[in-house]
Amino acid sequence: MKPLTSSIRRQLLAWLLLPIMTLWLIGAILTYVMAINFATDAYDNSLLDSARTLIARLRFDPDHFDVDLSPEAQAIFKESQKDKFFYEVVGPTGITRAGDTNIPDPTADDLDGIDEEPYFRYGKIDNEAVRIALVSVPVPQKKGQRVLIQIAETLKGRQELTKDILIWVVVPQLILIFLAALAVYIGVKRGLAPLKSVQQAVASRTRWDLSALQEEGAPQEVRPLVLAINDLLARIKEDIDGQRRFVANAAHQLRTPLAGLKTQTEFALRQTEPEDLRHALAQVQSSADRATHLVNQLLALAKVEPGAFRSTRLKEIDLNFIAKEATGDLVPQALRKGIDLGFEGSNGPATVSGDALTVRELVCNLIDNAVRYTQTGGKVTVNVSSANPVELKVEDNGPGIPEDERERVFERFYRVLGSGVSGSGLGLAIVREIAQTHQAEVTLSSGPSGDGTAVAVKFPPPHVTV
Repeated sequence: MKPLTSSIRRQLLAWLLLPIMTLWLIGAILTYVMAINFATDAYDNSLLDSARTLIARLRFDPDHFDVDLSPEAQAIFKESQKDKFFYEVVGPTGITRAGDTNIPDPTADDLDGIDEEPYFRYGKIDNEAVRIALVSVPVPQKKGQRVLIQIAETLKGRQELTKDILIWVVVPQLILIFLAALAVYIGVKRGLAPLKSVQQAVASRTRWDLSALQEEGAPQEVRPLVLAINDLLARIKEDIDGQRRFVANAAHQLRTPLAGLKTQTEFALRQTEPEDLRHALAQVQSSADRATHLVNQLLALAKVEPGAFRSTRLKEIDLNFIAKEATGDLVPQALRKGIDLGFEGSNGPATVSGDALTVRELVCNLIDNAVRYTQTGGKVTVNVSSANPVELKVEDNGPGIPEDERERVFERFYRVLGSGVSGSGLGLAIVREIAQTHQAEVTLSSGPSGDGTAVAVKFPPPHVTV
């Protein structure tokens, strides 16, 4: 379907006025036809009255007949201000007994049934169109004989009457249509005024003004548009506020490791002994690793922000494969702390709708958190269940998280005090963001034996979004 490029006002006027003009045109055609029929019937009756007048002037005797019409009566009979008038009286022998001889003779078809009804036809006299009435009068006491009377008249009067009827009917209709079009235009203009108000309300704002538009007073048809704009403004404001918080928090979190890295670098530059220099460089490397980890976490968090993830396409993926691969990548980190890191997959495919890279990021953050906060020699288990719903669970036997802090650990940069473990405080925040973009549910509880931590992510049934 092609996009609508013309204005709504023009389309409404076209949709309203075109049917009106079409109906007016149809009405004008019907009026013209009715005017012709009316004029024809009226003048035909006049011709018939003239024929009856002639019939009344016929005089029959046993041997012949005559037309008792004096020259003065003929002048009055043929008098007309607009049309020329002709008449002819034809005897039984076919000879014209009175009137004009230039009226066209009737054909055999014209004479069929003439005894019962008058017959009307069109013809020409002296190259001028006429209407002819043909009437048959039986001769008294002479069965089978008849007198034919033809009355003819030019068409000027009929045409003028038709024109007058058409003008007096169609012109007032045209004036009414013009007034209706004016009323429609004013109505459409006033009806679209609320849209103009919304446009002006949006156009008059600065780029920083994201407050909601006023819904009061908006017509019922415009209110959904206002609500949609307000919803868009709210989402934009939420995204901008999130970005501002993200930038502020990132700047605050990066300041400390960068300041420490700068201090340790300056300290290393002052060392002269190789052993002291090596120790200082080891501290620099440790600080650089922490800063790198923090930057990677910040980038991961930025990628799963709702605004950035909105255009990502979801596909059907096997959570078994992703979780097993992520667990294998973090085995070296677990071995350095002597932690038993294990994976338990489901018996069948654990299919979910998601983005493979971000789901892998979710699994890696859960395992990394568990390995970081579990004591040396501890145990971490990654479990995938293909039941409905599909569930990913990461359990450890570490120190656990106090129940009153389990909700706060999902906040950005929040860390449980007294853990003694370095971290960015972004791992579980990233997990929640990814889960929300996949419409998954994240829950945090104690481990299976009552100690440690268990984080479960339940995914909805798979549905591919393109």
